[in-house]
Amino acid sequence: LTFLEAPQTVEEMKRYCSEVDGYKMANMLENGVTPLLPTSELEEIGFKIAAYPFALLNASIVGMNAALESLRQGNSPENLPFKELQDIVGFTRYFEEEKQYKI
Repeated sequence: LTFLEAPQTVEEMKRYCSEVDGYKMANMLENGVTPLLPTSELEEIGFKIAAYPFALLNASIVGMNAALESLRQGNSPENLPFKELQDIVGFTRYFEEEKQYKI
């Protein structure tokens, strides 16, 4: 598995895939120098793996900033239903396991 550090054009990406043997990884860094391509196009070019190292971090920061702004304005931020939040963070499973140890 190899990857080319920060190709700046689609042509560079195509050349790398055509000239280098083995599996190739595309590092899709939002707002980076490498063109951000759809996975179908990456696959067509010859990439087998695509990494999005900051996608979730960026999205979470955007969400946190929006929540903070809503609180600053005196409003409640958009929230998940409490049961869904519990499921996502593992509380539901924890509560089920907890029942085994109750006296």
